[in-house]
Amino acid sequence: MREFSLDEAVVMLLLGVGLYFPTSLGGERSNLIIFVSFAMLLGLLVYLAWRHGTRPGAIAFIALPIMVVMTACTLSFSAFRFGWGLFAGFGLLALFLALDLRSVRTGPFVRVAFVIANLLNIICGIAIIVGNEWVSQFLSAFYSSFYPELVPAMLDLHKPVLTFGTHSSAGLFLYLFFWLNWETYKLRKSHLALFFAVSELVLLLAVASFTSIAFAFLALAQIGIWLWNRTRKIFAMAAVGVVLMVPPVVRWFQDNPENSKVLPQFAGALLDSDIGGPLARYGAGGALRPTIDYLVEHPLSPVGFATPSYIYIVDSGPLEYVLRGSVLLLVLVYFGLYRFLRHNLASRKYALMLFLLIVAFETGFKVLGYFRTTCLLPFFVIYLNQLALNSGREAGEVIQPAQGAL
Repeated sequence: MREFSLDEAVVMLLLGVGLYFPTSLGGERSNLIIFVSFAMLLGLLVYLAWRHGTRPGAIAFIALPIMVVMTACTLSFSAFRFGWGLFAGFGLLALFLALDLRSVRTGPFVRVAFVIANLLNIICGIAIIVGNEWVSQFLSAFYSSFYPELVPAMLDLHKPVLTFGTHSSAGLFLYLFFWLNWETYKLRKSHLALFFAVSELVLLLAVASFTSIAFAFLALAQIGIWLWNRTRKIFAMAAVGVVLMVPPVVRWFQDNPENSKVLPQFAGALLDSDIGGPLARYGAGGALRPTIDYLVEHPLSPVGFATPSYIYIVDSGPLEYVLRGSVLLLVLVYFGLYRFLRHNLASRKYALMLFLLIVAFETGFKVLGYFRTTCLLPFFVIYLNQLALNSGREAGEVIQPAQGAL
């Protein structure tokens, strides 16, 4: 048995804190919990930076410029009201994007922690789907998000949002857990990983949101392509299995009328701004229209860390970056994210996949700077890196992480 290391303890804490650290007490947001979560995350990131260093040039050309641009925009904004939470969030994001994780090595303890996390997610998800009251009350009390009514509303619809609060965030992270387990199965032929991947896919479908359905189709496409390339017979059998599952799924929606109303939303989401999808945010009557109008009318007045109450900026990462720090901040954040992934991951495929997933998701809901993302994304990078580096089966795809500045 490999000796337990401090690195493994930190990586396990990234997973545990990212998944299970509470956000509320009795359904109400707690300043104490917010402070403790910030302190824990800052400590974990500082340890990684101290122990393994930062990427060459990342502090000077990514991290510091992000904070300088945001500070300068704040001081130049006429309606000055400093948002300390925003300052802390962007500070953690800047530090996170500068990390060098290539030398982090994990062992069996992290794999066991990942197995336990999958089991807890699946058990909790099933409990939500079947309507377990104790789990619903527990999540409503300790994992409230945005406003007190949100999580209870999600649970009343039997959506397995777990500790992520919203169906959008749950859709992204459930897909990422599916993807990690699917890659583990492909490389190690672990039947447990296959079970976890299929289970996460079922939970993804059960979330029943525009985001989760899109990710579910992506997951099914990945499985289908792999099966098609491996053996057409198994692909045909899987396709028949999917077709046979359609009647029970339709019957389930018919037996649960509170969820039946979700079905027509997927057909109209792209066209009806009153339902969801892009037009619900960016359309003429969309929630982000005041923000877009402000940018059109004040293209040279980014708000920085200020928190003007008349601008709604929750549902779009790119729009918030432009609003707070102009196009320069947008470029710094996404270029920094790409270089972080490309530098730290041994597989170019994994780096590009994660980058595209996050950027695409952020057009509908901002996730960078969210404390669960800041914990879990380094864990995902370390896990995928170890998976690729330790497998000789990807000899044509696995390469050494990119070298060089930034």
